[in-house]
Amino acid sequence: MANYEYKLVSDALTVGGTVTENTNGMTYVTPFAERVCKELRVKMHPRDRASYWIYRDDCPYVLGWVAYGDYRDGGDGTDMYIVQARTIVNGKYAEYSSQYFMKMSTNFDVAVRNAKKFIRMMSPQELAGTRMRDASNAVDGVVDVAKTEFSEIRNKVIDVESSLYSSRTNEGSSLLNELRHLMNSNHEFIDTMFGENLATFFAKQEELVRLRNRTVPMWFVRVYDRMEQQVFDVIDIDKAESAYGAEISDDVKRYTADTLPEDIMQKLSVLNILQANDYVDDVGFSAGEGMFYVVR
Repeated sequence: MANYEYKLVSDALTVGGTVTENTNGMTYVTPFAERVCKELRVKMHPRDRASYWIYRDDCPYVLGWVAYGDYRDGGDGTDMYIVQARTIVNGKYAEYSSQYFMKMSTNFDVAVRNAKKFIRMMSPQELAGTRMRDASNAVDGVVDVAKTEFSEIRNKVIDVESSLYSSRTNEGSSLLNELRHLMNSNHEFIDTMFGENLATFFAKQEELVRLRNRTVPMWFVRVYDRMEQQVFDVIDIDKAESAYGAEISDDVKRYTADTLPEDIMQKLSVLNILQANDYVDDVGFSAGEGMFYVVR
């Protein structure tokens, strides 16, 4: 989605502003927000002097915001009712513009209809996509660590100039084939440390090759309360190691604590003790707010 910034409800409620008596703020925006909440069965929280966040308790991200004022580029001062949401495409503005996600109207009823049309609950697939790039980058970070470790030991074994940006693993090298043969033949190296480094070198080489060639399927798991019990929405994600190639399934499986598969439950128990944005290889990535990317 073009430059849309998802806002966590927890952040919005923590740093929200206060709607105050300004030119038209309290007079117009509060009744508008209250009507939107009544129509959509959502909640509101002050965003700034003349706008409110719109959210639901069962969604980790705000669904948008409503306001009253002149939000146009180069506007003439005419105040309007504003609806902002990720589902809006305002072709009058470029994709990088904040107004791209706004509908504006001087008519109260039209603005309410805009809110009912565009302020929508997020689907499980959309939730899975919000932090997919971060989860993929966390997986890729493991490869980067392996690459660094391999480069360090390579420089100790192969005493030649080499680029720090090289990702080569030297597979097929005649030198390394000969050295491997010597090592496997229990050859006694003149420099014992060289022999130890050589063994470490081949171990790091094999690990880097394995990591670079692997695929990492995941489950996106969202944990939340529904009808007074804990619920787990689970979506399969293939090729999660690629931020741009990840394939998020359309199928959503819903479990309770009693029916959640044991392998998911075990990994969630590990991820639950992590801080948001932490990753454990072969376990998963904690996105916070009850959202997890679990390696399957």
